[in-house]
This record gives sequence, structure tokens and C-alpha cells, in this order.
Amino acid sequence: MDYHALEEMTVIQLRDEAKKFPDVKGVAAMKKDELVTLVAERLGLEKTATKPKPKKVAGSKMDKKTIKKMMLELKEQRNSARSGKDKKKIVMFRKRIHALKRRLRKIA
Repeated sequence: MDYHALEEMTVIQLRDEAKKFPDVKGVAAMKKDELVTLVAERLGLEKTATKPKPKKVAGSKMDKKTIKKMMLELKEQRNSARSGKDKKKIVMFRKRIHALKRRLRKIA
């Protein structure tokens, strides 16, 4: 059993594991993270340092910088469409900017 396996266990399973140690009291009032650390300490397990996996957005290989650059270009085009009073282009650019903002939020 390793630290990751303890994190995957339910609170009920962790309480059962903690009850196996005779000197442990107050198991019913403990939260999951407290139970995990308690059982890991008793078993002599150390938390392994894991790097967080970068979030990937399906179908996109763009990073934040390129998305922001595209948004700036679209905003400039939208402003020029506003000066020309072309409503269809204004709406089109607004929708594209909105889609890029959503994609940016998914990456962050």
C-alpha cells in the first residue's frame, strides 16, 4: 500500500484502517485528509511529490500567449468594424473573442 492508494480510499475504509491502531482515538470525527495523514504516518508512508499535469484542451495546441495575441487582433478588427458600422462583422468578432475567452479559461 502506498500514499496514493490511501488517497483513493473512502472515508469509511480509512476509518477502518485507523481503528486497527490501538492508540488512535477520535477517528469518527476526523476528516479524510486527516485520516490519510494519520494512517500514512502509522504505516511509515511518505507522500510522493507529484507534479501537476498540465491541462490540455481538446483540439487545441495553443497556449495563453497565442490566444491573447489572437484576441487583441480580433479586438482591433472589431473596432474597425465598429467605425465602419458593419453589424454582421461586429457580431462575428464578438463571438470569436468570446470563444477564445472560454478556451483561455479552460487552459487556466
